[in-house]
Amino acid sequence: MNYNIALIYGGNSNEREVSIESAKNVEKAIKNLGYTLFKYDLKYDFEKFLKEHKRIDLVFNVVHGYEGEDGTLQKEFEKLGIKYVGSNSLVSEETFDKLIFMKKIGKNFSIPDYVSTKKYIGPPFEFPLIIKPRKSGSSLGIHICHNIEEYKKFLIEELKNYSEMIIQKFIKGREISVSIIEKNKEIIVLPILEIKPKKEFYDYEAKYTEGLTEFEVPAHLNKELEEKIKNDFGKIFKDIRLKDFARIDAIVKENDYYILEANTIPGLTELSDLPQSAYAYGLSFEKLIDILIKNNI
Repeated sequence: MNYNIALIYGGNSNEREVSIESAKNVEKAIKNLGYTLFKYDLKYDFEKFLKEHKRIDLVFNVVHGYEGEDGTLQKEFEKLGIKYVGSNSLVSEETFDKLIFMKKIGKNFSIPDYVSTKKYIGPPFEFPLIIKPRKSGSSLGIHICHNIEEYKKFLIEELKNYSEMIIQKFIKGREISVSIIEKNKEIIVLPILEIKPKKEFYDYEAKYTEGLTEFEVPAHLNKELEEKIKNDFGKIFKDIRLKDFARIDAIVKENDYYILEANTIPGLTELSDLPQSAYAYGLSFEKLIDILIKNNI
């Protein structure tokens, strides 16, 4: 049967360029798989999508950050009665909000100590410490602060850009990314990817600049810890009702891990973590996209 898929991308957030790169890969895969594709840049074409939505069988949303990942678009799809790839509006909203996410999982899983604030406060932890927006993605607005001067500068600066910031204890360890997909309602935890940025941490520049980060997949972890991470993260995926695909980032220190955040619309660029983990599992990018689509047909 002919199946019409709407690829929605771009948007208005500061992750727009990443979304456009993800969309290029997804567009190629959808066309190669033989589906009929309609493209809509959220920033310019959403009214057109609303007029044409009745011919759409499924939406593939690759809008990162605000609107695409925080439940806004998902609510629109739900109102229109259109099926879409990814988690529902409530799950998306609560996962995009790092504070809600950490409160939800902090009872059962290890996370670094944190406080949240809407105004400048003195450093609650020893240096170095981390500051990050309550709601953002692609490591935007995140800083490692080594002293009071950096802390004051970055916290005051970012409070102007974001309404609320999270201040978190810095855990020095190995950065890992755990991608999880569903296939026919079965949860599959893909090979764990270790991130080795040439900068101090995996910031926006390190994420999307070729050559600034090395990746090891599967990561070299002891078997017991690897199994614990896979079991725990698969459980988180199920417990908070994620759907189709997600990525959970964490820090490994000795024989334990600390969860940082989860992403409901993981990057699908050439340098993104999920496609690399899928490939290590034996899935081509095209096959990965086909699984996500077929979950919803």
